[in-house]
Amino acid sequence: MVHSGTSPKVYNKLYHVEMEKVVVAMSGGVDSSVTAYLLMKKEMAVEGVFFILFDNPPNIELAKKTANFLGIKLHIEDLRDNFKKYVIEPFFDGYRRGITPNPCILCNSYIKFPTLKKIADKIGANYFSTGHYARVIKKNGNYFLLRGLDRNKDQSYFLYGINKLFLSQLILPLGELTKQEVKEIAKQSHIPSKIAEESVEICFLKNRKYYEMFKPATQGPIIEASTGRIIGQHRGIHLFTIGQRKRIGVSSQYPLYVVKIDPSKNAVYVDTKEKVFMKEFYVNELNWLVELEKHKLSCEVKIRYAMKPEKAVVKIVNEKAKVVFESPQFAPTPGQSAVFYSDDIVLGGGVITETVQDF
Repeated sequence: MVHSGTSPKVYNKLYHVEMEKVVVAMSGGVDSSVTAYLLMKKEMAVEGVFFILFDNPPNIELAKKTANFLGIKLHIEDLRDNFKKYVIEPFFDGYRRGITPNPCILCNSYIKFPTLKKIADKIGANYFSTGHYARVIKKNGNYFLLRGLDRNKDQSYFLYGINKLFLSQLILPLGELTKQEVKEIAKQSHIPSKIAEESVEICFLKNRKYYEMFKPATQGPIIEASTGRIIGQHRGIHLFTIGQRKRIGVSSQYPLYVVKIDPSKNAVYVDTKEKVFMKEFYVNELNWLVELEKHKLSCEVKIRYAMKPEKAVVKIVNEKAKVVFESPQFAPTPGQSAVFYSDDIVLGGGVITETVQDF
C-alpha cells in the first residue's frame, strides 16, 4: 500500500526511506495504468487522477478498479466546462471555418497538463506523469522532450504545446518501452486495465463522425483548382479537409483530392493528387521547448502524427514561422500542427495557418 500525504516526500516505514510523490493521469487504459505501476516499482508515492472531460466518460469505473488494485488514491477532477471551452468548441468552430483542428494537442496544452501541475502543487507532489510514449531528459541543467523509442507509437507530436517549465517535473516511463512491452507488463502484473479499449483520437465524439453533428450548412462551389472551373456543389466546407479523396461528391475522369478550402468564398478546390503535395506553409501560435539561438533553423518537421519527420528550413518572423520543406509533402493542412525536431529532440511547434500553392 502506498500512503498519501501533504508533503513532497512520503515516509515509507517498510524501507525507512522518504518517497518522492508523483501524480499520474489515469484514463483506465493500459498505458496510464502501467505508468502508475512502473512508478510504484521505482518506490515513488503515486496518486492517480481521472479527468471527467464530458458526460458519461468511459472507463471511469475501470480507473477506480485499477487504482484500488494498485492501492493508490484516485482523484476525480470534473473538467467538463474547461474542456468544452478549450477543446470541443474550438474543434467544431475550426471545421466551420474550413480548417482541421487537432483536439488532442489542445487538450494536452490547455487541460491535462495544467491540471496535473495544479494537483501536484495542491498535494505537495514534485512530479506528475502520463502514459505518453515520449521521453524527458536532463542535459547541462536543461530539460528536453524527446521522441519515444517505439517509433510506431511515438506521441511527442501531441506534446509540443505544453509549458516548457513543466518538463522539469514531468516523468514519462513509457518512452523507453514498446507498446507490446507495456501490454506484457500489464498482463504479467494482472492490472485490471489490460482489457480496456485503446483510446480513440476524438474521445468526445464517442465513435460518431464529426460531420454528423453539424446542422445543414450553406452550399457552395467545388472548383477545379488548375482551371478555375466550377465542377460541382458541396453541402458545407466542414465536410472537407486537405488531402481528402472520398466523399467529395463529384465524378471525374481522374481521382480528385481536396487541395484548398476557402471560407471567404465558401469554396472547396479539388485537383489531382500531385497538387496536394506542397513545400511551403505558415505557422502561428508557436510554442518553444528549447531556447533558440537564431531565427532561422534547419531541422525536421512533422505535419501529422503518423509521418516521419522530414527535412525543412524554419524561418521565424514576429512570432510566426515560414516552413519550407526540402521536398514537397502530402497535405499540409491549416488547423493541424507542425512540430519541429532536431534528431529526437522536440524543439517546438505551432498551428498551420496557410499553405503556398501555385494556383
